[in-house]
Amino acid sequence: MFYKNFKTVTYCVAGWVNHVTEKQLRKDADFLQKYVKIDKIYLETYRDEFAKKEKIQMVKKVMADYGIEVSGGITTVTPDLNESDKKRQRLFNTFCYCNEPMRDRLKEVSEYTASLFDEFIIDDFFFTQCMCEDCIREKGKKSWEEFRLSKMFEVSENLIIKPAKKVNPKVHIIIKYPNWRESFAETGYNPKDQRKIFDSIYTGTETRHGSQTDQHLPRYLSYSLMRYFESALPGKNGGGWFDPFDCDRIDTYLEQAYLTAFAKPKEIMMFCWPAIAGNKRATPLGFMYDKLDKILTHLGNPVGLKTYIPFDSKGDDHIEDYLGMAGIPMEPVCEWDGNISASVEANAKTEKPFGTGKNIYKDSVFLTASSLKDPDIVQKIKNFTKAGGHTIVTSGFLTGALEKYPEIKELTGMTYSGRTLSADEFMYETSNQFAKNYIKLGGGGAGTGIGTGSGVIEFPLIEHRNNASWSLMNAGHGDYHESILCFDTYGEGRFTVLNLPYMPSKIYDLPASVLTAIREQLEVSGIWLDCPSGVSLFTYDNKTFGLYSYTHDGCAPLDFNVHIRGKVQKIERIFDSDTHLPWEPAELKPLYVQDDEHLGKETVFHGRILPGDFMFFKIKE
Repeated sequence: MFYKNFKTVTYCVAGWVNHVTEKQLRKDADFLQKYVKIDKIYLETYRDEFAKKEKIQMVKKVMADYGIEVSGGITTVTPDLNESDKKRQRLFNTFCYCNEPMRDRLKEVSEYTASLFDEFIIDDFFFTQCMCEDCIREKGKKSWEEFRLSKMFEVSENLIIKPAKKVNPKVHIIIKYPNWRESFAETGYNPKDQRKIFDSIYTGTETRHGSQTDQHLPRYLSYSLMRYFESALPGKNGGGWFDPFDCDRIDTYLEQAYLTAFAKPKEIMMFCWPAIAGNKRATPLGFMYDKLDKILTHLGNPVGLKTYIPFDSKGDDHIEDYLGMAGIPMEPVCEWDGNISASVEANAKTEKPFGTGKNIYKDSVFLTASSLKDPDIVQKIKNFTKAGGHTIVTSGFLTGALEKYPEIKELTGMTYSGRTLSADEFMYETSNQFAKNYIKLGGGGAGTGIGTGSGVIEFPLIEHRNNASWSLMNAGHGDYHESILCFDTYGEGRFTVLNLPYMPSKIYDLPASVLTAIREQLEVSGIWLDCPSGVSLFTYDNKTFGLYSYTHDGCAPLDFNVHIRGKVQKIERIFDSDTHLPWEPAELKPLYVQDDEHLGKETVFHGRILPGDFMFFKIKE
């Protein structure tokens, strides 16, 4: 391995394998080993065509000369196999799994690949959207979601795993999951059950340019989806996979590598060999991997606000990523039992002053509209909150729960009016629990933040009963304001509703001071940022943390304050000493320390970060 903390890998597609010459292969390998340093490749045996065995052997031989490990790969797309296939409207040439010739072809592909490799990965076209006559007939009265989840599990077991392991009992088979998690169930991706039969999994961390693609993927997904799949199969999430396509600037490409690395992967996959060999976007990778590797050595396990996204769910799609890009560390999980985590139970604080909104509860969980997929969700919330947990739900969760699970009214008197709250003014709590700051979008007001000039932001209008619930932040216009951050107490805990804009990307347009107040309410690591959006905070369990500042049109250097609970002497930079610029400070000293009679000490540090840069620190108490 070139790096201590991860392997660098790439993928070679079958069509390229069949046409590349040894001369070109060695030229590309020289380029990649100079600029990227590749540890391993996944060599594809099928993608619309079989890779010829003699070409596979040639590539293996050349890779051996460069000390590059070789595993296999397959992509489940195929051309029409007979005349009747022309009637099947298959997106991207994905297989129809109700068609016997195609089923036979996939079994043949799996056996062929297992005969050549002891490990292979399945690229993320392993889904179905076919609605041909055969599929309609076999589906019967089931929903498409039910049919496809069941069908793809059967295909996984009977057409890939069993045939491959019959040919090669020791073969290790990896399923790669795409970046479009919210669509899994509708297309047959079934991680809930597939994780039980595949040897390991892999994660698609491609984000590219969100506004120029139809996937609308916030870039924080390159980090959060890695963490989500680590929760699905702990220790067996093989790595993150990204590509250079639709990356309008080099930083947009590189940050996929950074964010994947911050999630602590085993491998970092750059798709694919012919796309990165000779590509100027790849030339900085080796330099940046050296820097990342030295930083990762010092980082513990990632931690953040536990965000429950059940398997096969959708709703509030990627809201955790929008919040992640607004500076809130998120830790998505696929399962949640509703109990206080044992690790935090032992260190739980007991003092709970009313109205402060600080992190004073035993444990925290964040629930989105996706969480409504769990039929036991309200009972779990009751148990968790009553025992001293802090349950934070989105407006999407609350409005859905009021309709689907009326028993949610046990925890709150908040109601949804069905109307829209149009806001260009915000009021939020200060350190004095009975005082509020005021800010108006576009400037002015007594608040400490700077208006964004973004105009009106629209929210669902959620009403609360004053003094039954307590509002931490109001929004509106003129004489009418309503809460967008409000809580009820329940048992020993708290039930908080975070009202989010109808348009998720409008979260970025909230004034810095408003975002800071939200970050403080949602923090779980004793650290939060005071700055505008466009910067992510990454926290770890060994008193280390980092920031990444995203590049975008009109981006500029960003000043930030870091708030850390307790009295801290300094925060030391974690960096690559060989490339550290001499004018960059190696440590930050406190800007000030404040001491609240209820909340204790809090230390504040000031810094500045450039677009496309990351900074990591070690807290020294």
